Amino acid sequence: MLLLQVDHVSKSYQTRQQVLKNINLTVGKGEIVGLVGESGSGKSTLAKVIMQLETPEKGAVFFDNQLMARHNRAHFYENCQIIFQNATAALNPVWTVKELLQEPIQSQKPVTDSYLQTMLENVRLPTDILQALPSELSGGERQRVNLLRSILVEPQLLVCDEIVSSLDRLIQREIIDLLMSLNKERDMAILFISHDLKVVSYLCDRIYVMNAGEIVDESPKKESSFTFTDNYAQMLFQAIRNV
Repeated sequence: MLLLQVDHVSKSYQTRQQVLKNINLTVGKGEIVGLVGESGSGKSTLAKVIMQLETPEKGAVFFDNQLMARHNRAHFYENCQIIFQNATAALNPVWTVKELLQEPIQSQKPVTDSYLQTMLENVRLPTDILQALPSELSGGERQRVNLLRSILVEPQLLVCDEIVSSLDRLIQREIIDLLMSLNKERDMAILFISHDLKVVSYLCDRIYVMNAGEIVDESPKKESSFTFTDNYAQMLFQAIRNV
């Protein structure tokens, strides 16, 4: 069952050349899909278009078979959430962790300290940080708070835009394992955007390769590996095999 469909999307900025060129991409319910490419290839712009933070000049984006432009925004953001690369910038610096976690869900249900503490344990955060400010947390803790904020509303789709690129390998692995657990336990679909091919290869069921604003190849995982026909995609993935 298709959950997300990006249909022939193009996007340009006045000061730049065309950033997205006829993009087609899908994410199925419960699927983990990777989107890889070098910096500047258009990955983050595509994420913003998917999240209705940017408007495509051509094409359309559908969520759960509904055109996103016509989708009720509140309902959409309950079902589709994004985590950005910069964990610090995504958190209000004057709010405590408790306030940051309460904000997304306080209109839906009562939020008790015991509930938040249970959720903190689920993402391997200490339960005594509810009164801490973002500046008092480590980089890995801040990104876990962002992850928890996103999943508290129980979305069907989580868009992750370079969320582990600034973390050390041990913390990266912990975040990736958390995502895999959420996918299995909640059947939550994930669009994982990254330039780290090793991480994407480990995590994802299917991978799209992006180059200069275009999707140049796509491959499902078969027997723990991916097969690409495009020369650029082959070059990228050959590089990680040689490491």
